[in-house]
Amino acid sequence: MTGTWREAVSISPIGVVESQFKDFSQPAPYDAESVVVLREELAKELNGIEHFSHLHVLYRQHRRAQWRREMGLAHSDEQAMREPSAAPRRGLYASRSPLRPSGIGSCVVRLLRREGNQLRVRGLDAFDGSPVLDIKIYIPHYDSFPMAEAPLHWCVRQEIDITSRLLHWDTINVALALGLRAGKRALEELDLARGEAHFAAVCGGPFFAQGVEGVTGCSVLRGTMSFADTAKSVADWSLCLGKAARRVDIRLAERRYCGAAAVLAAPDALLFAAVETQNAPGTAVTAAPK
Repeated sequence: MTGTWREAVSISPIGVVESQFKDFSQPAPYDAESVVVLREELAKELNGIEHFSHLHVLYRQHRRAQWRREMGLAHSDEQAMREPSAAPRRGLYASRSPLRPSGIGSCVVRLLRREGNQLRVRGLDAFDGSPVLDIKIYIPHYDSFPMAEAPLHWCVRQEIDITSRLLHWDTINVALALGLRAGKRALEELDLARGEAHFAAVCGGPFFAQGVEGVTGCSVLRGTMSFADTAKSVADWSLCLGKAARRVDIRLAERRYCGAAAVLAAPDALLFAAVETQNAPGTAVTAAPK
């Protein structure tokens, strides 16, 4: 197998994109409709696809050279990758740049309807005339990851263990929502307002820690939060919040959520496996999730 990865690969397109996206000055048409036209002999292979709401579309970035000229970039992908980057700590594969050596673009689109060998879709960022290389059905159970993390502007995490600098993101996901709910419940149990807790011990994902930080005001930077980053099951995530001798320990329940909205709307009984308060040394009170 040595050396085979250097050999060129030939791929026959299965269709073409018909779109109003033709000008490089246009923003990506994520709200616009376009059509994927498959070869006539492949029409029968689309049978049943109309029952799916979303698709993966892989296409050839056939206007990359023109895009480089419009942007004043290097004349080839190889030259562009050798040039100094505006973000030297971020590589090509940590971006959505069209300057990919493979020339392959991909996009998840909403399928609006099928008409014979044509698929009308919404959200395809391919230019008009782009050769379509493949189509795959989108399966939420395998293709959706509500706990996935994407930093603001795809910023690379630094090797510093401080919550506030790492965790200012441009989105809300399941983990962040869980942190918001856990922090809110902890403050309610102790009858505290934001900023009144003396310490927080957080075990969970970075987004979960950010949610706790946002609600409670505790922070690693201020020395009032300890954070153990773990990728384990949500059932292993926990929060201990306290002031003086009073504290509350919260452990999350193992559940799957379709998004942050589901977390924000769920009752405490579904979110938390255990909520235990301690008002004085050796005095513990277990509260049933509300």
